[in-house]
Amino acid sequence: MNNLVEFEAEELTALFAQGDMLSVKMFMETMGMPCDVQDRLISEISSLKNQNSSEIGRIIENYGQSHITDRLSY
Repeated sequence: MNNLVEFEAEELTALFAQGDMLSVKMFMETMGMPCDVQDRLISEISSLKNQNSSEIGRIIENYGQSHITDRLSY
């Protein structure tokens, strides 16, 4: 997981813990996520038993557009 995904996951974890779905949607908008992807992401995150940043990060990566990590191995 790269640094950006880690940041986004931590922020979403905090917003979901607050239960403020408007802030969740607004943050996802700043992430540049299309509305249909936002809805699927919210649905998957809401269905998690334990909403922690590593699980949320994994979900973000599944829907992300870039699969390049910070730490490329040669």
